Amino acid sequence: MALDPRHLSLEKLVPPAPLPHVSRKSLARVTDPLPVPTTCHCCGNPVRLINNKLIYGTEYGEWPYAYRCTGCAAYVGLHPNTDIPLGTLADAPLRAARKRSKEAFVKATRLLHIKERKRSYQWLANAMNIPKSECHFAWFDLDLCRRAERVCTEVVKQKGPL
Repeated sequence: MALDPRHLSLEKLVPPAPLPHVSRKSLARVTDPLPVPTTCHCCGNPVRLINNKLIYGTEYGEWPYAYRCTGCAAYVGLHPNTDIPLGTLADAPLRAARKRSKEAFVKATRLLHIKERKRSYQWLANAMNIPKSECHFAWFDLDLCRRAERVCTEVVKQKGPL
């Protein structure tokens, strides 16, 4: 488990614009933080930190900030009160794949009667043969989304609908 070293820094934290602040306490809550994206892995264009009003047309959430590609408009939100991305940039097809796979995951874990979040992600990591530390839907690419959806859909087929 790695933490952002800034949470222990004695230097003043200077938030990147347009963020109003970055909290040491919030930085310390994010385990295994992903690096700030500077180049889009989808198209190679630069990535900018923006207010999410530019994505949704209105500010959304208590921490309304996101990283967005200047080319293909892939985006990712931020952990509250930090500049740390919640996951990797996602374009429309990847966002749809993540949504489908997460919905299948929720159905499968309900059918398996796994109520605890940690246990449900451990089950999925084992079923996909990936480390639990890498089992985050917001980190999945299209291939991992398809694998997760396939594993979870198989459970739903075997156990029957909810």
